[in-house]
Amino acid sequence: MKTKILISSLIIAGLYLSSCSDNLLDTATMNSNFEKSVYIETYCPDSVFTSTIDDLSASDFESLQFMKEEEKLAYDVYVHFYTLFGESIFNKIASSEAKHGDAINRLLVYFNIEEQSATEAGQFNNTDLQALYNQLTAMGEESLEAALSIGALIEETDIEDLINSIAETENSDIRKVYSNLLNGSRHHLNAFVNTLASKGVAYAPQVLSQEDFDVIMAMENSKNGNGQGQGQNNQNKNENANNNNNNNNNNNNKGENGQHGRNGSRNN
Repeated sequence: MKTKILISSLIIAGLYLSSCSDNLLDTATMNSNFEKSVYIETYCPDSVFTSTIDDLSASDFESLQFMKEEEKLAYDVYVHFYTLFGESIFNKIASSEAKHGDAINRLLVYFNIEEQSATEAGQFNNTDLQALYNQLTAMGEESLEAALSIGALIEETDIEDLINSIAETENSDIRKVYSNLLNGSRHHLNAFVNTLASKGVAYAPQVLSQEDFDVIMAMENSKNGNGQGQGQNNQNKNENANNNNNNNNNNNNKGENGQHGRNGSRNN
C-alpha cells in the first residue's frame, strides 16, 4: 500500500459520521448482493504460467514481495475486526484475502522466489506495512462503522496499487494474477460500501477519484443485479396492482349484472 493511505486513514475516523444515505438498500437485497460480490471472484487456481524468472524485472521481484504482505495485511485486519465485532463480512472477505495470498504464493513458488513475509498474525517485515496495520486496527476498533470504513479504504488502496503494478510489469503471468486480484478487490469494496449503506452510512472515496469510484460501484452493482432487480420488482408491483384493479372491476361488473337481473325479475 502506498503512503497516501496513511494520510487518508487520519480522516477515516470521522468518515462514517459524515452523512447518512437517503436511499438505503433493503436488508434482503443487500445480503443477496453481498453474497454475490464476495463469492463470484476467482484467482485462476488452474492457471498455467508460461514465463521464466529471466523475464522478471527488479521491480517485479519487489512487487511480488510487497503484494504478498499487502494481502496479509488485509487478511489480518479483517480477522482482527471479525474477532472484535463478529460481523460476518469480515470473516468472508478474510477468507477471500487468504485466496489472494495463495495466488501470490503460486507465483513465488513458480519463479522459485523465497517468500520474505512474516507469518505471525499482525506482524510484517515491511516496516511501513507494520505501522499501517497498527494504525488501521486501532482506528477501526472505535466502532463497527469505523471498521467497515477501514475495510473500504484498504480495498480502495489495493485497487490503486494493483492498477499501478499491472501497468508497470511486462510479465504476462503477473498481469494475469494481478488482474484477478483487482477484480476481487472491486467486489470487496462494493461489499463494504453496501454494508455501510445498510447501516445508514454513505462512504466517500479516500484514495480513488470520485469518478473511478462511481464507475466501480456502478459496474459491481450491475453485476449483482441491483438495477435490474429493482426494476423487476417495480414491474411486478405494477402488474400486481393492475391485476387487482382488473379483479375489482370484474367483481363490480358481476355485482351490477346481478342487480340488473334482480330488477328484471321484479318488473316481470
